[in-house]
Amino acid sequence: MIWLKDVIKDLKEIETITTEEFQNLSEEELIWKPAPDKWSIAECLQHIIIANTIYNKDINKRLQTAEVKTIEYPIKFSITGKLFLYAVDPKYKWKVPAPKIFKPIKDNKVLNGTETVKYFLKLQEEIIETAKKGCAYDHQHVHTYSPLSKLLKFNVGEQLYIMMRHTKRHINQALNVKTKLHKTAA
Repeated sequence: MIWLKDVIKDLKEIETITTEEFQNLSEEELIWKPAPDKWSIAECLQHIIIANTIYNKDINKRLQTAEVKTIEYPIKFSITGKLFLYAVDPKYKWKVPAPKIFKPIKDNKVLNGTETVKYFLKLQEEIIETAKKGCAYDHQHVHTYSPLSKLLKFNVGEQLYIMMRHTKRHINQALNVKTKLHKTAA
C-alpha cells in the first residue's frame, strides 16, 4: 500500500536533489540545451511548475469542502490513474510529448533559470504542505479533474502520487541534461 506520508517523503527527496544538483548552477548552465529540440534544466523544472501549480491549486480547492477524517487512508488508484501514472512514471522509456498547456513557455525557452529553480523549490514546499493537509481528509473520495479533459478524474491521493512521479521523471531528465552539460564542458 502507498500512503500520503510516502509521497511526502519522496517530495522532500525531490526538493533535496533539486537543491543539491541545480541551485548552485550558473544561469548559462540552467538554460543550456543539449539540442535545439531538447529541454534545458530550467525548462524541465518550468514544465513541472506549470503542471503542478494547476493541480495543487485544484487539490487545495477540493480539500476546502472535503470531510475531515481521524484516520489516514492509503492511496487507492483508479484505472484512469494507473494508466496516467504509467505514462508519466520515471521508468517509462518512451517520450510522451507534453500537452500544449504544460509546455515550459512560448518558443520553448526559459529566460531566467535561477528564478525558475527558486520558484520550483517554493512550489515543492507548497505541495508538501498540501500533501500533509491531505492526510487529514478522506482523499479517496475527494476528486480533482485534469485541465486536459473532465474525463480525467483522480482522487486527491492518486493525484499527489502522480504529480510526485511525474516530477521525478523530469528531475531525472534535468539530471541527464546536467550530465551532458558537463561532458560538453570537458
